[in-house]
Amino acid sequence: MVASKLKQLGQQGLLALAIGVTVGGIQSSSHLVNTAEAVAPQLQTTSTPEAEETTAFSVCSEATDWQRPNLDQQQKQLAADERYSTLLQDKDFQQVANQFWQHNVLSFTTYGLSARMEPINLSGLWSVADDIWASCYSHDEGSAINEGNLAEAWLMHHRVVDVQWQDDHYVMVVEPNNSGMQVVQFTRREAEAELPLTVVTSQGTAVEYYDADW
Repeated sequence: MVASKLKQLGQQGLLALAIGVTVGGIQSSSHLVNTAEAVAPQLQTTSTPEAEETTAFSVCSEATDWQRPNLDQQQKQLAADERYSTLLQDKDFQQVANQFWQHNVLSFTTYGLSARMEPINLSGLWSVADDIWASCYSHDEGSAINEGNLAEAWLMHHRVVDVQWQDDHYVMVVEPNNSGMQVVQFTRREAEAELPLTVVTSQGTAVEYYDADW
């Protein structure tokens, strides 16, 4: 039901979600891998080039001093936007919006106006929206994403260290920070409907991320 509402509103150019205060929400598109399984491929010093290869990536937008707004600031920002003001109390939308708010890593394999506008607003990145639009989608990046040539990840309070293709999935190594955001675009090596991604810190801790496509 939530998905159909999103699709309908998106087609009308008025896609709207609401941010909620409830911890939790829908978890079906969240990804948290077993730490040992995530780290094990990195510890294999005898990996062949075919099994482990560096994947080209770029940081198209970065704000080192960005801080996620607090919940009061976030709700005030959304209430001032007519796309969200009437939906702030809708529990279905709260559940969906919570995913963007509660995760520090979002992944994308599709691109579209609403497919970026809503995540930007609901994750708290609205203060750096202009730079994201200008720096990450001003050329043919949107087409490359939709054609399956590029994938994208948004990092909040983390920074990317490396992206590796290991056997049949990507391993993104990140470092947590007290501030900062990055939009990372990287070359795809597969054509899966759902991005086969594992995110770990350089110390080997698995990081949960949210598959933000809809």
